[in-house]
Amino acid sequence: MASSSSAINSSSSSYEIPWIEKYRPTKVADIVGNEDAVSRLQVIARDGNMPNLILSGPPGTGKTTSILAVTHELLGSNCKENVNIITFSCRGIDVVRNKIKMFAQKKVTLPPGRHKIVILDEADSMTSGAQQALRRTMEIYLNSTRFALACNTSSKIIEPQSR
Repeated sequence: MASSSSAINSSSSSYEIPWIEKYRPTKVADIVGNEDAVSRLQVIARDGNMPNLILSGPPGTGKTTSILAVTHELLGSNCKENVNIITFSCRGIDVVRNKIKMFAQKKVTLPPGRHKIVILDEADSMTSGAQQALRRTMEIYLNSTRFALACNTSSKIIEPQSR
């Protein structure tokens, strides 16, 4: 009896990483697919000058994975504390005003030319008010934070305002 309970305990304490996470590309060079987009991301990762990005396409095509690969290459060991991923479940204006703005305001030490990065997954599901608040936040924190939006339909993202 003791041997079966120890087998149960050992199997419940072991965690197997899902296949999709285990083999997710961590470098832009490992991404397979849209060669034009991948080559542009390779230039960003190589040069270190990341602009705000919008990647659009059907679900499951690697938009978020591509953004994560770029952030890992840009920030390396600084990635965990300097990247904020906002998922599709958090889309109201309060998230922009609180969570994103607080992250953008956070003081960090990064190598010259590097920025904190906010990743907005399924950004096209954000409300119009949240997108407007995000646009303003992007303008205010341009010197310290970059924003990468992954969406299925780019036409649902509001246009930037010209000044």
